[in-house]
Amino acid sequence: MLRQICAFSGPHTRAFSVSVSTSARIHRPPPELELAEETQTPRWLRRQNLQKGKAKEQEVIPPIVKETPKFRSKHLTSDGTKDKEGSKEGLKLLEPHVLSQRLKKLCDRGKLDDAVALLKNSPSDAQNTPVWNTVIWEAMKAKRHKLAYSLYVDMKRRGHSPTTRTFLTMFNGLARIDDFSHHTQQLKNARSLYDAFTRHLKSIKRVDPTNPELSIDPLASYIKILGDAKCYNDIFDVFDSLDSDGPLAPNQLIYTSIFQSLASRPDNTDIPTTFRQADARLIWSQAIKASKRQPHFVIDSHLATAAISALTRSGQTSDHDLGFQIARDFFGLCPPGTPRVTGTLPLSTYSLSAIFRLCNASQNYDLCIDFFNQVKRRPVNIGSVELLDRLHMDDILRAHQALNVPASGYQSLQTLEWMLRQELTGPNGGKIRPQASTYDIVLVTCWHSADWNSATRTFDLMSGFHSHDFMDGSVADSPRFSRRAKGRNIVPTAETISSLVRTAHATRNRAHMRQCLRLVDHLGIDTLLARTSEVAYESRRTLKDRGFFVAKLAQGVVEMVKYVLSGTTDQRYPEEQDKWKRLAERAKMELRESGEEALIPTLRKRITESGSPLSKTARAGPTGARGKRERWTSVAAS
Repeated sequence: MLRQICAFSGPHTRAFSVSVSTSARIHRPPPELELAEETQTPRWLRRQNLQKGKAKEQEVIPPIVKETPKFRSKHLTSDGTKDKEGSKEGLKLLEPHVLSQRLKKLCDRGKLDDAVALLKNSPSDAQNTPVWNTVIWEAMKAKRHKLAYSLYVDMKRRGHSPTTRTFLTMFNGLARIDDFSHHTQQLKNARSLYDAFTRHLKSIKRVDPTNPELSIDPLASYIKILGDAKCYNDIFDVFDSLDSDGPLAPNQLIYTSIFQSLASRPDNTDIPTTFRQADARLIWSQAIKASKRQPHFVIDSHLATAAISALTRSGQTSDHDLGFQIARDFFGLCPPGTPRVTGTLPLSTYSLSAIFRLCNASQNYDLCIDFFNQVKRRPVNIGSVELLDRLHMDDILRAHQALNVPASGYQSLQTLEWMLRQELTGPNGGKIRPQASTYDIVLVTCWHSADWNSATRTFDLMSGFHSHDFMDGSVADSPRFSRRAKGRNIVPTAETISSLVRTAHATRNRAHMRQCLRLVDHLGIDTLLARTSEVAYESRRTLKDRGFFVAKLAQGVVEMVKYVLSGTTDQRYPEEQDKWKRLAERAKMELRESGEEALIPTLRKRITESGSPLSKTARAGPTGARGKRERWTSVAAS
């Protein structure tokens, strides 16, 4: 597209035409650059360019813009001066939960002192009561009780008021101390914390009675502290100071802690007799009333178990009857002759242990065995055979031992074999595996029953030896030994062999005694009578027990050899008489060195079947004297 341009300049007129293409107009620079070009390029040059039809003009250099200096510090302005007003803009402040996590990581790495230093030097905005509670609890876990209490005092000095959680942390940490006779200052600190906690509750209750901070849960740990310190009167002072209703009324934790303190109370405590006999029943009756009065108060398994344990320690028949009633109403274990109930609580490992201890403490041994049979038949959802472990079975075996009937040894052996089968096929597996103490209980029961066959079978199951290889007529040159998995072959000790020796002597059968003497000789009399072991450190009680059973073994060997050599039938074994005499001489030397020759007799106390507690209970009818079964029936009916 062409455009004609005409110019007139005075008398001398000149006309010219310029052809401007469309592309030149399209690529023309912006007006701003054209203005800048007009100020720089002369006019006559521009005219020449237009005449030649130049589409693109010379490149225009843009003006240089001066850069603003930037500083690495956020606190300096562009002119190099310090910015005082906006120096904190864009900074992220340290938050309390971040500080708490850092402190926790330091404590997990064992740097408790570094965590304390970091806490004290942290900004005040990052500190609050929960952060201090974290470090206090870590100090308690490390058994640095003095440091924990100093942190509690320092927290208050810095203006952080303790909360209910703070007192709970302090009491829980101090409750980990078992013996307060060596921590008298910590007991004083606990009492000071209790006074501060009561003031804390009163101030909150005065301002807002519905505040969730109104909780007496920390007092459960404080009651445990008083129980461990044997301050039983103070426990009831704390209990009496609580409200009868509302959030400050005793709850499940308070009652459970009181019962646990009563259950762990030693018998030689200097407390009035009337106070010790009635307190457990009184506390239980108040717990029952509270459960009926308060809808949120529900008696759980922990409370019922602690109550049974406390009633067991009292030693009173009325307390034992109440304990059996709790076991029946809440756990569904009903004594014979009482109506069957389901129970409101499932059995647990601890509740079952408490019930078995109650049976043995009240001398209701047959009832302990009956409860054991009931547990084996119960459904899984309410607590069945999977709950049983070795400690439970030890209580059952002690009940068989205490019954002391002629069949007690055989019944104990049957129970032991059931444990071994249950270990392989049952759901409780290794928990029920018998240990050396379990076998020793069975062997003592066999001694009381003079049951040599059950004793040798128990010894075979324990050690892996075959006692048949030591009998008359079948003596083997190398007795058999069954190697089992790890932990299943238990090495016989002086306690084990002493029970075996006394069992053989109690039978008055020289064949059994000869078999036992061959077994002792094979194991090695010097090894069995050794008073030391390969263990680097042993407690004084372990050493004392070993010496006691070594002396009993030596005494039993001396008496048994004397009885065997006095018989006429033993003339057929002249080659073994010298060996047995050497065993007796070695045992006598041990007794002379230990000075314990006059030991308890190895003769068992014979109890006939008619005089056993089980037979007495079975013969007790409705017209007989008021026995245990009638008392259970009356308690259940009430």
